[in-house]
Amino acid sequence: MQLGERIRKIRESQNLTQAEVADRIDITPSAYGQIERKAANSSYLTLQKIALALNVSISFLLDIENPNYIEEKNKL
Repeated sequence: MQLGERIRKIRESQNLTQAEVADRIDITPSAYGQIERKAANSSYLTLQKIALALNVSISFLLDIENPNYIEEKNKL
């Protein structure tokens, strides 16, 4: 799973729109959409802000090898 796809799935699991997350990290919705499409190009600071906005740890956000991320988050 790609990082952008993981971010999108986490966001969707919380019933948040791209605009809502963009507002939380103080960027435009279009810039946020770019992040979900090409997150690998994002800075670590931006990814930290996204993790905070999604109420997950940065290590959880970056755990792209784990297919059960939503289930594990719901167990916390």
